[in-house]
Amino acid sequence: MSSLQPYQQNPIQQRKDAVRRYSRNALVWTGGGVAAGVAFGLLASSWSLFVMLTVIGVVGGFINWQKVQKIVNYRDAQ
Repeated sequence: MSSLQPYQQNPIQQRKDAVRRYSRNALVWTGGGVAAGVAFGLLASSWSLFVMLTVIGVVGGFINWQKVQKIVNYRDAQ
């Protein structure tokens, strides 16, 4: 196997890479949503904008967290 391959053929390594990707995405969605909600909510003096952006960010983080949980709890066929 060459180190220049863009994708690993090992299924365990693929799952590790997917967990890293979705964990990072969950953090970005949640943190970005809360930060955007606070920033835009304060700038616009709008509670509804704050709540809406925060909820969108948390939902995006939750979806990615569910993907991580699905990968972590996966059992190989024996």
